[in-house]
Amino acid sequence: MTATIGLCLEPLDVLFFRDGRPFTGAERSVSGLPLPQTVAGAIRTALLRSVDCDFWKLGAAMKTGASFPDAVKRSCVAEHHWIGDLVVRGPQLARRGRTNDDIDVLVLVPAILHREKRSPERLHRLSPLPNGQLPGWNPPDNQKGLRPLWLKHLPATEPVSGFLTRRGLEQFLRGNEVAAEDIVPQDALFDFDYRTGIGIAPDRLVAEESQIFGRGFLALKEKVFLYAEIVLPDEARDGALFEEIKAIPLGGEGRHATLRRVAPFPWPQVTPTDQQKPLLLLTTPCAFQAGWKPRALDAHVVSAAVPGSLAFSGWDLARRGPKPMRFAVPAGSVFFLDSLPDRWAQTLAESDEDRQQGWGCFLTGVWTDE
Repeated sequence: MTATIGLCLEPLDVLFFRDGRPFTGAERSVSGLPLPQTVAGAIRTALLRSVDCDFWKLGAAMKTGASFPDAVKRSCVAEHHWIGDLVVRGPQLARRGRTNDDIDVLVLVPAILHREKRSPERLHRLSPLPNGQLPGWNPPDNQKGLRPLWLKHLPATEPVSGFLTRRGLEQFLRGNEVAAEDIVPQDALFDFDYRTGIGIAPDRLVAEESQIFGRGFLALKEKVFLYAEIVLPDEARDGALFEEIKAIPLGGEGRHATLRRVAPFPWPQVTPTDQQKPLLLLTTPCAFQAGWKPRALDAHVVSAAVPGSLAFSGWDLARRGPKPMRFAVPAGSVFFLDSLPDRWAQTLAESDEDRQQGWGCFLTGVWTDE
């Protein structure tokens, strides 16, 4: 039987997570929040180093087209082959309470939450338009049956930004009103530390002309950290190896974070009853072959709120080259369903590698068609 453990990653300094855009002189690159593949890669690398993995064999295996689990089997002793099969979920921002074990994991505000412009404390949610009738409505990709989202309130509104507390998240999933105090603004969780650097000529060790650049580092506020979960394969036993790792490199610029094992966060899950229908809230981004629509939900989607797209790439350490650019649906996206699919997975990711890295994590809530 698989087991799940929680991990707290607390930065020792500011962090830097850049996107896939080219970076040259006279530009300023600002860190974003870490993507699933970044945290999964950091945890995997730390585990492999702790068991003396042969990274040359690992890279050689992956260059020949081997999957990550197979490459681990070729480069590690048998008792540590489980590292290739572990699943990472997250990351999420979290806040510590009165004790180290008292944590509140935060998720991005759902894309269907709006606030009144004149009364910001009043929150409302978009919902599928009854009967789906709207003059001039053209469903995306000519997918008939999709219904537009609407707000049955006259006052002008705007999308809510920030993060939901656990209490707010549970109220949202239950279809209840979300209180304004359960929205945590971004500036209460992190800020940016802007710094200026110069390019150095390697042969003369002097400043390069016109090579001035800026970087904005991610600075988490006090008692704020990153939270991730690890789903251990059966062979991992109790995951005691995580107790031996105290810190890991995380992101770019040589930054590190401490690693501490905690009990898994009690995620709220709500299932439909009576006249209720299911909705899914995406808690980590995910790339789908069909663009905005998960393949697993193909025939079940009634409406969706997808606030744009997220471009990402990365550097493949094993293959020593850039990863292909892809586009993901961002966390906070909401999918309204008429029913749950018969075959159900724990993530919406459409490949084993994405699933293991933590893409496409979601929570189930309810909505009423009225």
